Amino acid sequence: MPDERRQFRILYRDFLFRMVDLELVSARGEIQNLLVQFAALLAAFSFVLALFLVPAYATSTLPREELLSGAWSHEEFLIATSMAVVGMFAVLAWNSTLLDRRDLVVLGLLPVRTRTIFLAKTAAIGTALGISLLAVNIFTGLSFPFLVPLIDSAFGAIRSFAAYWITMLAAGCFVFCALLAVNGIAAHLFSYRLFLRISSFVQLAAFFTILGVYFLTPALATPRGLASPENQALLSWLPSFWFLGLFQKLNGSANPAFGLLAQRAVIRLAIACFVGCAAYALAYYKHMRNGFEQPDIAPVERSRGAKRIGGFLVGKLFSKPLERAVFLFTARTVARSRQHRLLLAIYGGVGLAIALAYTKSLLHGYGGQHRDDYGFA
Repeated sequence: MPDERRQFRILYRDFLFRMVDLELVSARGEIQNLLVQFAALLAAFSFVLALFLVPAYATSTLPREELLSGAWSHEEFLIATSMAVVGMFAVLAWNSTLLDRRDLVVLGLLPVRTRTIFLAKTAAIGTALGISLLAVNIFTGLSFPFLVPLIDSAFGAIRSFAAYWITMLAAGCFVFCALLAVNGIAAHLFSYRLFLRISSFVQLAAFFTILGVYFLTPALATPRGLASPENQALLSWLPSFWFLGLFQKLNGSANPAFGLLAQRAVIRLAIACFVGCAAYALAYYKHMRNGFEQPDIAPVERSRGAKRIGGFLVGKLFSKPLERAVFLFTARTVARSRQHRLLLAIYGGVGLAIALAYTKSLLHGYGGQHRDDYGFA
């Protein structure tokens, strides 16, 4: 009888180092180096944030109540950043959460239990999620919570530290489980071939949605912004503020504005985890049974009417044959190649982030006005 624990360790290591789509790695590149560089980049970002925040709070001369209220915006920013990082990780690992065709063909012939494969894949996903959360919070999580305890004592500092990490873990789990639910439901409802075809476009939509929410979220983390009646509808749709409320309640805040936000965070986290885990489990076992029996993506069959309409529109947009040829070649390459779609999403996301940063300043002002009031300009 094969050693199930040894099988689990081998599969766990293999799945972990293949969490990011391998098509993003160059022919001579190594996935281990990519993951280490990605973690180092997140840790460097966390270090810069800690380098900015710690001296500002340590040297502030504001009264304690104003200092703690002024920290709400920074707490919301750290939570939103963690959620965005986890969301980006989930998008990059979109096609790795389920077994690919090679795994199905190889593992289907080996004496490996389905339970062992499932546990190894789940453990790899959880490890990758934990590493991304730890990397983006490694420096801020070890310094910032000790600057904003509601109880000025050793117990208050420990409570703030625990509240910070519990909140970050809960926020990351919410985002990942929400995206996992979308992926699992799509895999369960559609055939393997159709799932591969539509999942890439859902992946792109999720990528741009995450960036859009992150950069366009208004600065409402102020006493006035959280208590204002006209902001309540918007706050009910912004997850980063739910988990800001959860952090404040875990930290011991008695502000009534955080009670409803914390309640939303707990309820919607439970819903996301239940739906995500259930959809993933159902899709996983369906994928294990039927995935290797179904063909890969086949060329799209287009009717003559669709071809005529497409040719007419392209002819109207581009008058020269060379321009039409370049456009059609680019469009068909992007439509058929998952690697090109991912690269387009990454570079397009960078441009979108820059555009949204300027758009936010036009929609909400340059922000920071509420921080100026507390001396954090």
